[in-house]
Amino acid sequence: MALTLIDMLPEKRDAIFSRADDYANNRLVCGVHFPSDVQASKLIAYSVHAVMGINPQYRSELAAASAELRRALGLSAIGH
Repeated sequence: MALTLIDMLPEKRDAIFSRADDYANNRLVCGVHFPSDVQASKLIAYSVHAVMGINPQYRSELAAASAELRRALGLSAIGH
């Protein structure tokens, strides 16, 4: 989800990654994941995001969602 949000709000990249890292750390603190689970999930996320990125339907839906989100937040449009 973080990678898709970064596609939509690239200027918020650092904040989004920070929040994703906090969330992952909380899973460790709560004892529901091991550090290797977090590392594996990041690898899977990057792989899935890369595959999704070449799907024309995903690209089209991403562009529409990005435009809607940016309008709602009062941000200027970005090109995809």
